[in-house]
Amino acid sequence: MGSLWAGVDVGKTHHHVCVVDDDGTVVMSEKIPNDQQSISGIAGRLGKRRKPIRWAVDLRGGPAALLLAVLFDRGADVRYVSGTVTSRMAEAFHGERKTDAHDAYVIAQTLRMRGDLPTLTLADGVQQLRLLVSRRLDLVADRVRITARIQDLLTMISPALEKALNLRSRGALRLLAQWQTPAGLRRAGEARILAYLRQHGVWAAKALTAKVLAAARTQTVAVAGEATAAGIVGQMAIDLEAVNDRITAIEETIAAVVAEHELGEIVTSLPGIGTTLAAEFLAHAGTLTTYASPAALAAHAGLAPISRDSGRRQGHQVRPHRYHRGLRRVFSMSSFTALTHCPRSRAYYDKKRAEGKTHRQATAALSRQRLNVLWACIRDKTPYQPKQPRSGELAPCELA
Repeated sequence: MGSLWAGVDVGKTHHHVCVVDDDGTVVMSEKIPNDQQSISGIAGRLGKRRKPIRWAVDLRGGPAALLLAVLFDRGADVRYVSGTVTSRMAEAFHGERKTDAHDAYVIAQTLRMRGDLPTLTLADGVQQLRLLVSRRLDLVADRVRITARIQDLLTMISPALEKALNLRSRGALRLLAQWQTPAGLRRAGEARILAYLRQHGVWAAKALTAKVLAAARTQTVAVAGEATAAGIVGQMAIDLEAVNDRITAIEETIAAVVAEHELGEIVTSLPGIGTTLAAEFLAHAGTLTTYASPAALAAHAGLAPISRDSGRRQGHQVRPHRYHRGLRRVFSMSSFTALTHCPRSRAYYDKKRAEGKTHRQATAALSRQRLNVLWACIRDKTPYQPKQPRSGELAPCELA
């Protein structure tokens, strides 16, 4: 009877659908609006052919959300073909054109020829954790940008004042929202500043007051543009405090979602992985159903070396260049934390350093080993067990 392979080049207002048969012959190539009626219509027409059909998309969220919702509602088998894979597979077909129709054709042919494409599920379409993690990363980027700008302006106004203030503390931001120049601080005086900080619930207000007044007394001249810069700093301090509050709120939401997730307790049980990193891992890797083995997950996270053999040169392995940066970040950051808080991780790292590995190599090896442990914990539905196993056997969730 044969099968049909449908590739969809996802767009904001329209999608292009290309369907090929088992021989690679184009059965249908059509542009459809991004609305439920049109998507259901083309899926229904293909269903009337009474042939097994598999779908592939090049996006997992955003403009593809409605498309995926309709396909999942119909019980469709949907695979994911990344933009990088589509771009590289396009080189295997004739021509150098770049159109939506050609991209959909390449996606369909890739789906037909490759059986290792990740399967999308209903949770992957509008994954709550992915949205929360993405929003948090945006807010963190805003915090870094605003902080850097405030530091730059403060250095222009008064280097001593910039050095005295820690912009990660709420007290410093509260102070800058009211006073930004050495002259302004001197005019306000100790009593007024101290009362203002205490009124706003600033911890260690007296020490902060003494520190900024000491810095203010070291500079008596005003720099050019000081008034304008001070106004900008005051507004940006308020903005930064608001961003910090939003980050705190979204992290509380993330923690609640992770706690309710079926794998939340297991993932956070591994030393070095808190709720934020656990959320990032679950958002990127899901429930590991798309990975056949821990080696496949390691390859996706960039923790598996790539062979570069040619002719007589055999056994040459190099670091990968194409991998999921988010997953790599989860294991790298958690490994750095575990070096301090997990004796087993520290011992494994020291063993690799004693073998002659560099810091980067030893950390990568630790990340790879921790990935194996986390895989075993998820496979066995068992949280990480730091205690020694009984009967002299190695527990599946232990660092070897």
